[in-house]
Amino acid sequence: MKYLPLQCLALAFMLLASALSVPARVQSPQSEEQVMYEVHPGKVSSQITVGVLIFPGFEMLDAYGPMEMWGSLKHAPARFWGGEEKRVGVKLVTIAATRGEIPSNQGPKTVADYSYADSPKLDYLLVPGGVGAVPLVNDTATLDWLRDQATRTKIVMSVCNGASLLAAAGILDGRPATTNKMAFKDSTAPGPRVNWVKQARWVDDGAVVSSSGVSAGMDMTLAVISRLYGQPLGDWLEQITEYDAHRDPSWDPFAVKAGLVR
Repeated sequence: MKYLPLQCLALAFMLLASALSVPARVQSPQSEEQVMYEVHPGKVSSQITVGVLIFPGFEMLDAYGPMEMWGSLKHAPARFWGGEEKRVGVKLVTIAATRGEIPSNQGPKTVADYSYADSPKLDYLLVPGGVGAVPLVNDTATLDWLRDQATRTKIVMSVCNGASLLAAAGILDGRPATTNKMAFKDSTAPGPRVNWVKQARWVDDGAVVSSSGVSAGMDMTLAVISRLYGQPLGDWLEQITEYDAHRDPSWDPFAVKAGLVR
């Protein structure tokens, strides 16, 4: 027993020598071609502003699904943009009749950054739907603001019965558009001069793009982003959000389930 301390000391030295003899693993930095997500966004060549209309009773996924896609673009490496000189910065803003907290249909509130009176210049506008959109088809202030924005923005997009607001404002007159299938009759009522498409995941009419219900807004957004900035960027968004997008705008089993088509 009197030799036990020396034995322990010898064993400790052996273990230390063994550990020192093993080369440390040094993780080599990823090459530019391997980086998939830039935590600290790089420089941009231009800036756009995407505005999202919110109102009491807006549908959360209608708004936040597309916002996730637009807001994630800043993390895309330059190669997905087609080069550093093509990278675009995206500023997301929320707008309501008045600034402040706006309750969603699901309960949680979102703060409106701007009101109709002081909303900034927008490049693109997204109009979600929800139960709160129903009374707004008769709201003069909202419809006037939408008409004004439609003349200023490059693209106006709607999700679900957000199309009802665009229809009531006359923005969809003479255009093809779609909306929620389970509430198709009520959602299309404000637009008798709209060419409503019963079976469509989304309808892209250039300056105005409309989508079917709720989750369809994400497919529409990916399609719009891919059209504007290239399919590689849309593919990247699908991968980093782990979203299995529908790329066919005519894919719409919900129109069948709702009895709109056979």
